[in-house]
Amino acid sequence: MAKTDSVLDYDKYKVRTSIIDAFKKKRGEAAPADIVAYTGLPKPQVDAELPAVADEYSGRLKVTASGEIIYSFPQGFKSRYKGFIPGLRKFSRALGKAAAATGTFLFKAWIMLMLVGYFAIFVALIILATLASVAVSATDKNNRDRGRGGIGSFALASRLIDLTLRIWFYNEVFKSPGQRRYEADIRARKRENKRPLHKAIFSFVFGEADPNAGQAELERQAFASLVKAKKGMIMLEEFMTISGLSPGEADLAINRYLYEFEGSPEVTEDGTVYYHFPKLLLRARADEHGASDSPLKRLRPFSANAKKANLTYVAINGFNFLFGSYFLFNSLSYSYAASKGINGFNYLFYFTGQLLSELGVKALPLMGFGLGLVPIVFSILFWLIPAIRSGKLKRENEKIKTENMQRILYASALAKPEAFGAPDEKLLPTAARPGNAKLVSKAVEELAAYEGAEAMGGNSWQLKELARKMDDLEKLRASVKPGDYELGAIAFDSGI
Repeated sequence: MAKTDSVLDYDKYKVRTSIIDAFKKKRGEAAPADIVAYTGLPKPQVDAELPAVADEYSGRLKVTASGEIIYSFPQGFKSRYKGFIPGLRKFSRALGKAAAATGTFLFKAWIMLMLVGYFAIFVALIILATLASVAVSATDKNNRDRGRGGIGSFALASRLIDLTLRIWFYNEVFKSPGQRRYEADIRARKRENKRPLHKAIFSFVFGEADPNAGQAELERQAFASLVKAKKGMIMLEEFMTISGLSPGEADLAINRYLYEFEGSPEVTEDGTVYYHFPKLLLRARADEHGASDSPLKRLRPFSANAKKANLTYVAINGFNFLFGSYFLFNSLSYSYAASKGINGFNYLFYFTGQLLSELGVKALPLMGFGLGLVPIVFSILFWLIPAIRSGKLKRENEKIKTENMQRILYASALAKPEAFGAPDEKLLPTAARPGNAKLVSKAVEELAAYEGAEAMGGNSWQLKELARKMDDLEKLRASVKPGDYELGAIAFDSGI
């Protein structure tokens, strides 16, 4: 017992350093036995830490003609997790996430203020200017003919506004109780069927939460269940049906699973490479497998809003951009316009200036910057962010479609290796149908090349080597007895 403890009780970082030094001396390639011989470390320690080293330094596996496994590190020993560059990347990601969260919160508040606020301001100015113009027309048509437009006639405009408010007020006061209940029910139903305005606007600009946020955990659960269902032994191709990764990508990615689930690469007597995870077979119940499949990744929608709602926000933003441009243009050309007098085009501008002057505000700078430049910049950003996000989203969805397609493709190869080919694209689900149809043929040819397949014509292949490996591994699985990995009876209970 003491000997076992001394073998398993060790400094794993020191062991990994010794393993790396040994590989460097061996020019990046060596068998586990070579590492044991060079370092003098116990074989259980080397076997336990090799997957971690392979994961951190992007190691690959090779198999000799005699069936010996060779670990290879073609990319050298630049850690994916340690050192200045990985540390800088990690810090940058953390800083970026914090900055993005803060910036998103502030920008969301700014969006509501700018989009809705400026729209309300511009509409209010238009209404006031129109009422003032009507008032002037009613009192002195000659002023309008001389181009003054009645800027000073605010008294009558105020009366008209006051009259409008009074009509609205008394109309609300003298409504019948039944009419009020009816209108309240209509408003309530509308609120139930609509998202809150701020959420709908944010959805258009920033999109929705990632629907695949928990996919990694689902894939890990599916992997563990698959290993259990396959009696602790799986091939790389079976791992590919869960991950959707190409053979080269899967070869690197499985190193992480070997490390986390305490697995090891093995070779059968006939030269079939497989991955053994005996610890995943240790369970309290022999029939506990769970689902050995994970759902396909879902495509990310641009927005959860109806198309009509998004078009409404685009139109409102366009309205703000139009009037922001109007105020900026008139501010920049103020001297020239002043010499020509007031006309139909610049009437709103001069009315707003007079109104601001009455309030004791410096009108020209405020109109040029506050009513001109600021809404223009905001409007451009309001359009630009969704446009950039749309392009990024398209690339992400194409990647999701490709991985989903590859998962279906690899599962098809395992189900029928004697006649493997590209599936009918029309039969593929939308989430597994890449925009570039050539990607399907490319994935088929890549797998065929990896398996050393024989062409049958018409982009159809015979995967004899895959079929051989499957049969070879099934024989090995058949030798595993149901009771080999049972936990056994309880020998001690701390609660007793």
